[in-house]
Amino acid sequence: MRGLIEKDLRLTLTRKQTLLIFFVMALIMGVSMDGAFIVGYLTILATIVAVGTISYDEFDNGFTFLMTLPFDRKTYIREKYLFCFLMAAAAWCVGTVLCFIGNIVRRSGVSMIDELPMLAALLPVLYLSAAVMIPLQLKYGSEKSKTVLFLLFGAIAVLLFWAKNIFSGTNNPFMQLAKTLDGMSPAVVLLTLTGVCALAAYASYLWSTRIMEKKEF
Repeated sequence: MRGLIEKDLRLTLTRKQTLLIFFVMALIMGVSMDGAFIVGYLTILATIVAVGTISYDEFDNGFTFLMTLPFDRKTYIREKYLFCFLMAAAAWCVGTVLCFIGNIVRRSGVSMIDELPMLAALLPVLYLSAAVMIPLQLKYGSEKSKTVLFLLFGAIAVLLFWAKNIFSGTNNPFMQLAKTLDGMSPAVVLLTLTGVCALAAYASYLWSTRIMEKKEF
């Protein structure tokens, strides 16, 4: 698996100029904008870049060659999920540091200790984007998966808009959920959120493994 991680890291670094531009943009936004935004921006960007390594593997029948190497398909899938997490975690750490620096430069007076639980919650939530993108990328390929993602998020947006109109006032379950979460300890909320996201990621891993095992090269 170390070899696969090194491969994906080297593939990612081939886009170092693009990554440098994104980092400079993140640095500027980290100083001038809200800290949570920059942490989320870098984390989701790193996740997308990590998932994009699947496209490199598919290019020019690359899977045919990869599957001749001494690892099985489950190992390949495990590495992709691990690599996406490592990239997201690294980007989250960089974003948190930039957020801290930005608060000092702006003299916002916001304590990082107060912000940390909210920032920490971004990592498992945004990692779910990888859990969605990886199986879609494996099943539909690079181009079709973009269309499927667009339709999926469009459907989610429509459902949320519909739910907002149906559940209004005191009968709104989303408001009741928000009040319940607000009354809970940040640590409990974070652990619960992490557990839910971990279960969703595991379900995605099982789906991706099944897709990969059915592929013919």
